Amino acid sequence: MRNKTGKLLINGLLVLTLGLTTAGCSSQSSPAKVDSASSYPEKNIELVVGYKPGGGFNEWAQAIAPFIEKHLPNKVNVTVRNMPGAGGVIATSHIQKAKPDGYTIGLYDVNGLAPTQLARPDSFDLKEVSWLGTVAVDNNVGSVQGKGSNTAESILKQEKPKYIVSTRGLASNDSIVGAISLTEMGVKWEPLNHEATSEAVLSVIRGDADILFGSYESQQKYIESGDLKPAIWFGTERNPKYPDAPIPSELGYPEFNEIFDTYKMIGAPPGLPEDVSSTLEEAIQKAMDDPEFHKVLEKMDRTPSYLNADETEERVEKLLEDYAQYTNIVKNLFEKGE
Repeated sequence: MRNKTGKLLINGLLVLTLGLTTAGCSSQSSPAKVDSASSYPEKNIELVVGYKPGGGFNEWAQAIAPFIEKHLPNKVNVTVRNMPGAGGVIATSHIQKAKPDGYTIGLYDVNGLAPTQLARPDSFDLKEVSWLGTVAVDNNVGSVQGKGSNTAESILKQEKPKYIVSTRGLASNDSIVGAISLTEMGVKWEPLNHEATSEAVLSVIRGDADILFGSYESQQKYIESGDLKPAIWFGTERNPKYPDAPIPSELGYPEFNEIFDTYKMIGAPPGLPEDVSSTLEEAIQKAMDDPEFHKVLEKMDRTPSYLNADETEERVEKLLEDYAQYTNIVKNLFEKGE
């Protein structure tokens, strides 16, 4: 009897203890169920662009900002902040050092920044960026004066002692594309720097410079007006709209067909909390799927190309790998500005 009573007593105590423990755990774990992103965002978000107004990156930022704003869970503004300088390096460094709270994000010119990081690994690291997604992928193009005589073939023949390349700063995508492609092609050249795409374009139109490299979207209106014409089209096949512009493989450089594609990627400072990151990723994805946003892009004659956060991170790593072989060329490019 005593053993049976003891067992009943012990069992009763265990049940009571387990019940109290379960109740205690339930009351303590309830705050953990609260999604900390539920209060985010509580104030306006800045979308930083590393170039002046007027270029392709600024146009994309202005177009998508209202739709990211539209699809956030709380009503706040997403405002575009232009922070030009050093081919986007100033803006990138600013974002890298910003508080990782989701209130500072940026639209990155990764094709200029990746080789810049390899040549000058000091102020930012693209591998540490909290990537949120890619909104566009654009072909690169080397354009010359619309009524001029320069062609890809004449430039390769070095018909001038030295070709002048119009740029938006030595660390910009267009400068680096020009530096790598012309150097590898054995063309003698030198840069003529400007602060904005419009200024760089005008330099070629006036005849102050011979060629301008950059994304097709940033030059499209000038090409369609006849002020510029494509001399080389970076892609796997010729653009049927510009059949006279050869692709790199037709000139003997197939490695340049795709490496210079221009990516417009959205990222945030390193260490962004997962819940905040998820909120922003979802808002960007919904913005990219929004029919109203597609109407805006149609009016702009722009084509979206979406990659999610993981795919964007993988693409950044691949770009860093691809550009590593040209690090010395980029270092020499930077020395021209010193």
